[in-house]
This record gives sequence, structure tokens and C-alpha cells, in this order.
Amino acid sequence: MSKFKIIPVALITFLCFTRIAIAQEGTVHKKINTDMYSNFSKAFETLDYDLFASIHSKEMIRISGNGGEIKKVSTYLKGYQKRWSAPSKKPTPIDFRLFERIYSDSIVSDRGIYRVTYIDNNNQKKHSYGQFHVILKMEDKSWKIWIDYDSNENKSINKDNYNAAFSVSEYKKYWKH
Repeated sequence: MSKFKIIPVALITFLCFTRIAIAQEGTVHKKINTDMYSNFSKAFETLDYDLFASIHSKEMIRISGNGGEIKKVSTYLKGYQKRWSAPSKKPTPIDFRLFERIYSDSIVSDRGIYRVTYIDNNNQKKHSYGQFHVILKMEDKSWKIWIDYDSNENKSINKDNYNAAFSVSEYKKYWKH
């Protein structure tokens, strides 16, 4: 085969593999975002303790930078179970934005900003912001929270930080590869 025939074949082959790799990459990010962020947000909006518990590894460690506490998963989840079972508890929507993702086939490191929306007694919306770093690991074909750290950095995390981070769907902007 002449080199003039080999070059187009090689180019077409390269382009096909590139398209497949890009499609697979998008699928990986979508699964991470669904397993973690969609389910986390849905649990907060619906006060669904079982859904919330299902996204945490049985080995999960929770670190509260502001509270100066490290909790095992059972203690952390019991707090949510108690809080969300109160008859007067209102849903508190939570939204996430990311500024960094590093992943392998079994571990994900995500750093970003979250915003929790509260409705006060005067029916006014209030927002609370924090910075987080989660380490996820693959368990039973789902991404689970293995280590969860968050802090409002002495109340310095705000709307500007939140807006400066990227939507979880914009993985090409925050993914470090």
C-alpha cells in the first residue's frame, strides 16, 4: 500500500478512536455526577434519608472544618436521619459547582462549592455557602462518598465563589487530566 493510502486510513482510524474516547469520557463524568450530585441534591430536596444514606460508603469519614470534628458514617448519617424526621423540617435544596476533578477507574477527587437554600420564618430565601472536597470510590457499580470534607472557611465562601466555579455538567472546565 502506498503512503498516500496509508495516511487517510491512519487519520480516519485516529479520528474514530478520538470520538470513542470523548464519548466514554463524557459517560464517566455523567455517571459520577448522577451517582453523587444528582442523588445528593434529590435527597436534600425530598428529605429522603434512604437515598442520602445510599450514596455514602460504609467506610465513609466526614470531616467538618468549621466544627473541627471527624465522624464515622454511622454518626454522621444518624444526624441527618434525626434532622429530617422532624415534622416541621422543610426541604433545603443544595446545589453544587466544581472547580476541580481528578479521577481514576476507582477513585474520584472533587473539589468545589455548594449552596444550600433555606426558607426562613418570613418565607424569605437565604443561602449558605461552603467549600468541599470529596473522595468518591466505586462500590457495587456506583460512586460512593468515601471522604467528605467541608468548610465555609470562616464564612468567607460566598455567592462570588459559587458563581466562579463550574456547573457539574461542564466537566471539560474543571477536569484535570
